[in-house]
Amino acid sequence: MVSSSARWVIACVLVIVSAPSFVRSQTNPAKTSAASISGKVTIKGKGVPGFVVVANENSRVWNRTRYRDTTDETGAYHINLPPGNYQIMPLTLAYVLENQTMNTSVMLSEGESVEDFNFGLVRGGVITGKITDSDGKPLIEEPVSLMPFDANAGNMVFYRNAPQTDDRGVYRAFGLTPGKYRVSVGQGRSAFMGGPRRAFPQIFYPSVPDVSKATVVEIKEGEEASGIDIMVGRALTTFTVRGLIVDEAGKPLPNATYGVMRITENNRESNSGPSSNARGEFKLDNVLPGKYFVYVVNEGTMTNLLGEAVSFEVTDHDVNDVVVKTSKGSTVSGVVVLEGAEEKPGANRFTDLFIHAWVENRESEFMNTSSIGLKPDGSFQIGGLRSGLTQFNIFQMSRTGGKPLTIVRIERDGVVQPRGLSLKDGEVVTALRVVVRYLTGAVRGQVKFEGSDTLPPGRFSVGVNPVDEGRGVSQRFAYNSPEVDSRGRFLLEGLAAGTYEVTVSFFVPGRYDTNQTSRQQVVVTDNTVSEVTITLKPKP
Repeated sequence: MVSSSARWVIACVLVIVSAPSFVRSQTNPAKTSAASISGKVTIKGKGVPGFVVVANENSRVWNRTRYRDTTDETGAYHINLPPGNYQIMPLTLAYVLENQTMNTSVMLSEGESVEDFNFGLVRGGVITGKITDSDGKPLIEEPVSLMPFDANAGNMVFYRNAPQTDDRGVYRAFGLTPGKYRVSVGQGRSAFMGGPRRAFPQIFYPSVPDVSKATVVEIKEGEEASGIDIMVGRALTTFTVRGLIVDEAGKPLPNATYGVMRITENNRESNSGPSSNARGEFKLDNVLPGKYFVYVVNEGTMTNLLGEAVSFEVTDHDVNDVVVKTSKGSTVSGVVVLEGAEEKPGANRFTDLFIHAWVENRESEFMNTSSIGLKPDGSFQIGGLRSGLTQFNIFQMSRTGGKPLTIVRIERDGVVQPRGLSLKDGEVVTALRVVVRYLTGAVRGQVKFEGSDTLPPGRFSVGVNPVDEGRGVSQRFAYNSPEVDSRGRFLLEGLAAGTYEVTVSFFVPGRYDTNQTSRQQVVVTDNTVSEVTITLKPKP
């Protein structure tokens, strides 16, 4: 489920959900690796063997790489890995970091070895109890929510996985960071489709609906808080919605993927993925009262369907007459080529690249979008587009992370389309040329605090804006929020040549008086890494 208060954009990049996770074992690290990180894992100051420590790549690509090692009899680990930005963490279930404000990211340069990157662990706490309904019967496989009541500076407390009740209605959340928690159960009014599950109003421990009256549960290192029981109210009244998806001739359309959006006063929630049955029918169970849209999800050239977004409202009864009409959308085919290398054999070979097209319809709540992967020679065919001005973007889904690309121009029959491609209903456009070039500029930054060699616990945000010489800073972000590592280093990649303003902001969660920002301009050139140091003045 995705929520947004802005105009909703339906992205049809369904392959993302199937992206695998790649793990490289470092039990016997290769001596030829370009960088390394090492340290110890301890409990009460004593090294512990057999703990897996992972270096998880911080990357703009979808398929991120993990490297790992297992601690020896002294608790030591050593991981060889390529240069890059990584999150280093011991994989634990029952233990948590002793220092919750610890910045676990590190940016490694070629040939660099970072030593003494140590982790102290403590046993996590446990919260357990029983969830029952208003008749005293246990709720089975019901998720339980644990929200931190407060957090120390920089301490972002969370529970890694929501616990569920067993067949007795009993839940047990373990490996909790010591601290204070509010415990609740129930999906509340935010859930608009529960499938076969009933929806319950949100209830906090000890069985109160008002969060301000919830009892705070405090746990310390290795402690267990038991008897945190909650009795929920009666299930919310929900209804069933039935409908039909038809083609332009009015015939039922089988196996058509659709999505549903709920419109509330302050939010929009969307859920997509199911398909109509062999008779073109769809059914939504356990729908709460409210206003909704149902729409057809186009999957590139897989369907080339263009469907209207149909609104319906659930009040106090089932809805059985929703009809979604579809038609054939416009189709665009062409090729992506590198600028200046159109005629060079083998220059235009692409892997893991996708082209994304979108057509904004100002008369609808939806922006018509479609995405498709490029073939190795850069050719593509993308369908399901409505009439209007079509814009394009190139993005990457790679396990290795090649250089980013930007679109330089779009040509139709040799004529440059400066504002985008204008499409008519059902139009078929062929031989479109999308000319791209690599973005090879980069900025390597160092954050410092005046008068200190270390960084205070807190959060950093880094942004970069291209500077327009005539109008100052542009409002278009070229890159935003890279990771600031434990030594204050960050890297901004994929920038075009030009002048940029780099902005670094620091704050402590829950402490607005700590917010501070510093800006500095830097000149970026192609195929180079520009250096910048940004110094912040600490506040009392």
